[in-house]
Amino acid sequence: MSAAVPTGSRTSHAPEASRAMTTSVQAAPIAVVSQALGPVQVEPSRALRLLEPLAGFPGCLGYALIPHGRDAAEPGAIQWLQALDAPYHAFIVTEPWSVFPDYAPELPDADAERLELAGQEDARLLVILTVTGAPATITANLRAPIVVNAAARTAKQVVLLGDAYHTRHEVRAGG
Repeated sequence: MSAAVPTGSRTSHAPEASRAMTTSVQAAPIAVVSQALGPVQVEPSRALRLLEPLAGFPGCLGYALIPHGRDAAEPGAIQWLQALDAPYHAFIVTEPWSVFPDYAPELPDADAERLELAGQEDARLLVILTVTGAPATITANLRAPIVVNAAARTAKQVVLLGDAYHTRHEVRAGG
């Protein structure tokens, strides 16, 4: 259906008029001196706000997901969960299914509601990886994944009920 323009009306085709309505202010990158990565510039679009602090970091609610290497856009890629608040620590994270294809966590309803998740498709799960020892051993915390509401840019570390998962599942080559 098309609308008629009344006789005598004129529409503005001035580029400045349309640009003024559609241009948004770009937020400046956030400068962080990371304990793990050194000085980094974080794009505000990568920032997340945790609903509750992670254990051991009571004053830190701002984080950002920073790619690790060129394949960061690939599902299951390694990323850094970089704190935007002092002490500027970072965690190595990945999607759990890249290393544990059978991972099937059940998120408590209260946590899903708090994150304002309408369904599973709204949630993105990340697990913290820990590298220890020589030779290096990598473990994943499947007991307490970080659940991200990507649309709202909020996150929460959720401790799963039951005893199916623990905090140190060993990651083996090839998943």
